[in-house]
Amino acid sequence: MGGREAKQAPALTVAVFLVLATLVASGIVSYRATAKVIANEKLVAHTLRVIAEVQTTLSLLTEAETGHRGYLLTRDPSYLAPYNQAVAELPGHLEKLEDLTADNPTQNRRVADLRQLVGERLEISKSIVDLEDKGQHASAMAVLLSARGKEKMNRVRTMVDEMMTAEDQLLEERSTDSQRSARQAITTFAAASLAALAFLLMFYLVARREVHKREEAAREIAEREAWLQTTLHSIGDAVIATDQNGKVKFLNAVAEQITGFASQEAGGRPIEDIFRIENEITRAPVENPVEKVLHSGKITGLANHTILIDRNGGEIPVEDSAAPIVDNAGKVLGVVLVFRDVTQQRRIQESARKAEKLAAAGRLAATIAHEINNPLEAVTNLLYLARTADSLAAAQNYLASADRELSRVAHITRQTLGFYRDSTVPVTIKVSALLEDVLAVYESRMRTKQITIEKDYKDEAAINTLRGELVQIFSNLIANALDALPAGGHLRLRTTPKRGGVEFEIEDNGVGIPPDNLERIFDAFFTTKTDVGTGLGLWVVKDLVEKQGGTVAVSSCSGGTDRGTRFIVFIPSMDKESVSRMQKVS
Repeated sequence: MGGREAKQAPALTVAVFLVLATLVASGIVSYRATAKVIANEKLVAHTLRVIAEVQTTLSLLTEAETGHRGYLLTRDPSYLAPYNQAVAELPGHLEKLEDLTADNPTQNRRVADLRQLVGERLEISKSIVDLEDKGQHASAMAVLLSARGKEKMNRVRTMVDEMMTAEDQLLEERSTDSQRSARQAITTFAAASLAALAFLLMFYLVARREVHKREEAAREIAEREAWLQTTLHSIGDAVIATDQNGKVKFLNAVAEQITGFASQEAGGRPIEDIFRIENEITRAPVENPVEKVLHSGKITGLANHTILIDRNGGEIPVEDSAAPIVDNAGKVLGVVLVFRDVTQQRRIQESARKAEKLAAAGRLAATIAHEINNPLEAVTNLLYLARTADSLAAAQNYLASADRELSRVAHITRQTLGFYRDSTVPVTIKVSALLEDVLAVYESRMRTKQITIEKDYKDEAAINTLRGELVQIFSNLIANALDALPAGGHLRLRTTPKRGGVEFEIEDNGVGIPPDNLERIFDAFFTTKTDVGTGLGLWVVKDLVEKQGGTVAVSSCSGGTDRGTRFIVFIPSMDKESVSRMQKVS
């Protein structure tokens, strides 16, 4: 489902991008159109302010003229109010006009000329008022009636008309531009809004389709999960699934039966609480395979002789494997642990071990029969010679030789009886001494094939173990080496004391093991011998060694002159409690 969702995501992303881009573009265009409208409106307002200032200037100047005329005719000082107001306010309005027309050089020059004309006109008005105040009424009337004041006023009106004409033209142009900008803004906003609506509709359709696809994907996931649940509950092995933190998420029915925990009850608990495992022999805690997988990200399995402690404290031998659950990016999302109860398999393996032991005993019996046949034939011949001897002394010599041969048979018989006698009580032994006992059994065979033996026994410490288990381990390895050695071959035995036990090494210069077979030699029933053997010898060796907490390794070369095989076995010294547990396992 991850691939489908990955394909769906770009379509939705593109739709979102287009909608956002359209909205942004619409906003930018609308902003620019609106800004232009505002700018044009400001220009219109600016023109109107210029017109208002021009009209106010003319009005104040006219009122000033009317005021001093009224004062001159009536001599009433109240008529001077408009005049005084004009004198006080006109400079400020002229300054505003200069500021407002600063962006228009032609109008700005006209304002300068207007300021000069207004000043000259006010000077005439002031002279009339001053003459009247001095009582020179006739002189004041003469100035009033002269053409100077009228001529100045006419020039002011002409200048005002020019400025008004220019501003009216600007007002018309700017009003037209403002209206045009407003229409463009409305058109642009409408077009952008329609485009945004179209893209929003497209986004809605795409989103609706994606939601529909996600719903279908969710249904498929639910169906797959239901199918997976059914499958996991149906398989014969126990299954536990965890999250990336090692918390239990699922147990199938078999896992519930083996662990004693229900799936709902175990959910959310650490895997160590549900899947508690120990070494069957040493009782040491075993690292949980789920933790191994979470740290390494690789499939892993349990070592042999691992037991599961169930909810009620019961012990169940188990075998398992754990694998990571990963997403498309390779991230570990959890672990699936598959295990099974191998109690029945243990019984079968024990039967196989006993069968192999009986087979080995049969092979040993054949060897012993060959060993005692020669001295028994000699005894028969010596007894015949004793009966037919010419003298008592000769008969006694024959009987003495027969007695020595019978003693040899008795020695071989005693070795044979002690060789495979199982000990139920752990004993203290030295590996080198036990090796000598094993070699004694195969002495005739080695002598017949002229095998050269090199012994390198270090001063190893004694170890506590079950003697019969070690006898079978060494017997199988030495017998295999003798089978592989040609006549005149070489066999090297070495023991080395190690911390907590002894390391035993057996090396031959026989035919060696092909690389293809090297990884399979410890498998049950695997053999390359067509005439002898059951294929259980090395499997029993590995099983017995690991059961004692030891290790076994092999290296071999099957080609060229540097050929042969080397087995290295480490046997730990076991305490009485460990030996007792190993006996129970066996």
